[in-house]
Amino acid sequence: MDLETNYFNHFWRLVMNKNLLSLAIIAAMSAPLAAQAEIKLSGTLQAEVGSLEVGNGDRQTVTSNTIGGHGSPNKMRFDVSHKLGGGLTAIARMDWSFGAFGNSGGASNFTNREKYVGLKASMAYFKMGRLQGLYKTSTLGYDKWAGTGLQARHGGGGMSGGAYGHTGFINNALEAGFKASGFKGGLQYVAGENDGNEGSYLGALQYGNKAWEVTASAAHLNNDANNTDGTNWKLAGKAKFGKMYMALHYESVELGDHNMGIAAKSDGVDSTDYLMGQIGYSIGRIDLNAWVAGIKAGDNAGSDATSYSLGAKYNFSKKANVYAGWHKADSDNDAIDNEAFIAGMRVGF
Repeated sequence: MDLETNYFNHFWRLVMNKNLLSLAIIAAMSAPLAAQAEIKLSGTLQAEVGSLEVGNGDRQTVTSNTIGGHGSPNKMRFDVSHKLGGGLTAIARMDWSFGAFGNSGGASNFTNREKYVGLKASMAYFKMGRLQGLYKTSTLGYDKWAGTGLQARHGGGGMSGGAYGHTGFINNALEAGFKASGFKGGLQYVAGENDGNEGSYLGALQYGNKAWEVTASAAHLNNDANNTDGTNWKLAGKAKFGKMYMALHYESVELGDHNMGIAAKSDGVDSTDYLMGQIGYSIGRIDLNAWVAGIKAGDNAGSDATSYSLGAKYNFSKKANVYAGWHKADSDNDAIDNEAFIAGMRVGF
């Protein structure tokens, strides 16, 4: 072996040893950081196809995230947790929704959902940022068709809509909550004047266990700029009896935001009542679920309505399923009635 080859081999071993040493140093420095901070990626992908008839229009075949104009359940979420010691954890969330068909939600196809930072202990927490309303999240799981075209909330005709109802998000919000001895609850307060809703609040209190639960919740909007002042409140409960599931949900709504033609409460407009009942039964991997709801519109608030959904879901796993069902909403105003036959698939990660 000549002298030039010996020099080259010596030089290559020196470079490789330095690279390995550098990688070892980086790994040693990164290990404590990885042990202290955790980043979790999760989300949902869903698509539906169906036959939809609205009002006096023609029946048409539709593809959407949720047929019926309920918005997109598709989301991508980053959750960050960082243990601080003494039982305290720093938390943060970044969350976006997007469309499964076409390019919904703008040029980037992504729309803001929750964005917040906070602190969490074993029995209490605090958050601030853009949040889902407690009025919505406290009973979101009561409707087994939530997030699909068969759901009861908003345009489904069984629950109220709007950020202070069961859709949308609360900007400039502070939230504190607790969980202890079967009770859990929280309170949200709008602190910023950015959108004129300063002084608005939402709250929920629940009691129960894995077999049953009862919930009381309220949301109050105060917007001086638009001279809007109103309160929604509700009582709800759910229970499991072996393979059977039941839920009952009552709302008194002043802040109307609903596809069934319900107007917001104002001078000369009374509050609207919603009553929704749901029943379900599981047979192996198959879930059968049905709900029916009645809307009693206050004087000058819009049209009374009856809505219902019936369908079946096949669960491949806890995070993947296919479903099909029928939804119908009837009111005193034929122009806003709707009927849909829907099939869909959802995959979580």
